[in-house]
Amino acid sequence: FARSLNLKKQDEWLAYTKSGNLPADIPAYPNQTYKDKGWISRGDWLGTGTVANKLKSLEYFPFKKARTFARSLNLKNGVEWNAYTKSGELPADIPAYPNQTYKDNGWAGMGDWLGTGRDASQK
Repeated sequence: FARSLNLKKQDEWLAYTKSGNLPADIPAYPNQTYKDKGWISRGDWLGTGTVANKLKSLEYFPFKKARTFARSLNLKNGVEWNAYTKSGELPADIPAYPNQTYKDNGWAGMGDWLGTGRDASQK
C-alpha cells in the first residue's frame, strides 16, 4: 500500500499519515509496528531504496579500510576529494560523504581521511 502512493521522502509519508486518508489497517509508524517482523527501512517501505545516512555505514567498507583507500589516491584536500567523488570513479563501497557515514565511527577530519594531516579547511 505505502509503495502505491509513490511518496519519495519520510516527510511526505508523515504528511500522508496526518491527512486523514490512512486506512485503519496501515500503521502510521511502520518502523515500530514491524520492528521485529521484517522492518528494513523507510526507503524499503516507500519503495525508494533510500538509506538513512546513519545506516549507510552498514553498506560501505569499515572506516579503516575505506580510509586506506582514500589515502591511496594521494589527494591533497577536500576540494580534490569532492572532485574525485564526482568523477564517476568512486567505488560503490566508499562513501562520497565520509564525514556523515563515519561520523560516530572513526571520522577525525578530512586531513585524517586523506592522510595529509591537515584540517579539512586547509588546502
